[in-house]
Amino acid sequence: MRLGCFGCLVLVVGILVIVVAAAGFLFLSGNMATAPDVQPSRFTRADGFSAQRKLYELVMRESGRSTRTDPVVLSEAEVNAFLANHLEEAAGLPFSPLIVRFAGGQLELKGQTVLRHLLQGPPFPQFMRYMPAEKLDQPVWVTVRGRFVVEHPRSKTGRTYARMDVTEFALGKQPVGKWLLWLMLGQTGSKLLRFQIPAVVDSVEIEERRAIIRTQ
Repeated sequence: MRLGCFGCLVLVVGILVIVVAAAGFLFLSGNMATAPDVQPSRFTRADGFSAQRKLYELVMRESGRSTRTDPVVLSEAEVNAFLANHLEEAAGLPFSPLIVRFAGGQLELKGQTVLRHLLQGPPFPQFMRYMPAEKLDQPVWVTVRGRFVVEHPRSKTGRTYARMDVTEFALGKQPVGKWLLWLMLGQTGSKLLRFQIPAVVDSVEIEERRAIIRTQ
């Protein structure tokens, strides 16, 4: 019993060391506040409507109300327009601006928010009450790169998910470990980087400036 309690204590201390180290980096790193090279995305309201129409087509195929089998192609402009309107609504994480790029088989997300919006995973919310408000409200650029992976269910009753297999994560111009992204966002990261998609989706291929969705 004593050994078990000692093991728990070691685990708790280890977690606190990691969290304190992460918090120290977040609040003391000067590169974090430096904006990366950013090219603004250009899209129109029509791009947003087009993206919604194409995504609805996937729902129609899953329900059997559409017999089309051709790939659904989403452009960068369409994806940027859609996320500009729905990301905060879906995950409660406001970015302004938010820029998505497709290149080299990977997708890249760059966005600006304030630091307090990123510190959602425990125990950051408890620590934030002791932090100066001007630091928590500091604008921060976030860069995430990764590959898009479709996870097919192992059974007929299972669900199909898409996830972003993160390869790079940076705050401002400072590259940081991928683990810090999950630590900071907590459950919000799970919703943003892994989400349910229509079971009819077979694969998603990232090409230059577009994503190709193939269905079964």
